[in-house]
Amino acid sequence: MPASEMLSLAANLALLCSGLGIAVVIYRQSQSLAQRNLHYMFALSALSLALAALGRLTLTSTGQDPQTLRLLLDNLAFFAGLPMIASVAIAHGWQRQWSRAAWGRWLLGLFALFELGRRSDIGLFYAQALALLTCLALLAGVIKGYSGKIRLYALTGTVSLATGLLLFGPAPLIGGYQQDALYRFALAAFVVLCGYSFRRSTQPA
Repeated sequence: MPASEMLSLAANLALLCSGLGIAVVIYRQSQSLAQRNLHYMFALSALSLALAALGRLTLTSTGQDPQTLRLLLDNLAFFAGLPMIASVAIAHGWQRQWSRAAWGRWLLGLFALFELGRRSDIGLFYAQALALLTCLALLAGVIKGYSGKIRLYALTGTVSLATGLLLFGPAPLIGGYQQDALYRFALAAFVVLCGYSFRRSTQPA
């Protein structure tokens, strides 16, 4: 197996394990909390990252249907999963408990914005703008909602996400550095660090 394929395999395995692990841990924690919606949304978003990695690992044939499904899972993680985690950070930082219906409407709004951008031929601009806004929203939520060592872990995760999205991701702001394996390694580090920080900061007393 070529080195590039081995690196891609390792990156997707890391993202699959980290996304799935954080989703399970945070979902289980939510069962002991009165306000569960933030935890549900974080777990669901982390699961979307794991599914994108699983698609890369299993949908390897060159047929149109596997490629379409793989692209669908990648888009779900990029255009919905990551912005939802940033939204959770904002809600957590400002201590807002939105209803499931409100979260559902916001998720549908993200789907609608993606479709609008695609149909308007501004898909690349929308992807770049969304990546930048996701990083800024996550940074604001982390600074507002965390303190001490937990904030340090969350900030490290935020830097990892920003590096992955803005340099190595599917719509980088700076050209010439795009690398899918590094992008997925960055996502794996991000979801572990920010997931751990979120869990620690919301542990029941």
